[in-house]
Amino acid sequence: MLTKILFFINFLAFGTLAHSQTASEVIQQVGKVYSLTKPLQYNSNYVLYKNATSKKAEQAYKGIFIKNEFNEVYMKIDQTEIVNSKAINLKINHAEKAILISNPLKNYFGNFDIKPLFDFCHIESFIDYKTYWEITLVSKNLSNLPYSKIILQVTKSYFLQKSTFFYSTAVNFSTDYNAPKSYYPRLEVSNTNFNRRPANSSLFSTKSYLTTVGTNKIEKTEKLKNYEIIDQRTISNK
Repeated sequence: MLTKILFFINFLAFGTLAHSQTASEVIQQVGKVYSLTKPLQYNSNYVLYKNATSKKAEQAYKGIFIKNEFNEVYMKIDQTEIVNSKAINLKINHAEKAILISNPLKNYFGNFDIKPLFDFCHIESFIDYKTYWEITLVSKNLSNLPYSKIILQVTKSYFLQKSTFFYSTAVNFSTDYNAPKSYYPRLEVSNTNFNRRPANSSLFSTKSYLTTVGTNKIEKTEKLKNYEIIDQRTISNK
């Protein structure tokens, strides 16, 4: 459940704000910091709650984000790995034993990539808490987003330290299909240990997963030989 929710967030694209000049400047600066042609690493914690006020975590995953100086990205969230290189985008779901192959995404910065949010949200508030800024976004009417509200916390070094997503779409938390129990969950994503240490180049290589990526020919490595391959690349790039 949480994995499906997470990857909707992870494939959003970054943009700027226009409603509040101060908030706009903060977000624009965040985009510049994340897109610098320098390495970037941080750890993430993903925690899902049943509703907007619950203090009991229903699911929790750990993750890592690693970017090299070429803006290639490696991410891991629980049992799923993502590689976005200059040539390809891979999502390896070890729990489902599946490899999703697609075209590389431009300006892909993991769970910070949130441009569509600003196309469908307006700024409700912008608060300076001295050590970080807090931006509250509320979904516009007729928005297709599954959130009613999003709260972003941005450090004074322009890193996204926390994102809280309040869902407007009900999720069934029951394990008994005959007795569904639906709630409007809250997802909190916290990022820590930001650093600019050089990244291990092997993380961005497809050789750990595929031995051949070419025209109608894909060979899996031995450790992934039983995985299903789903190839969504455009024909011109195969």
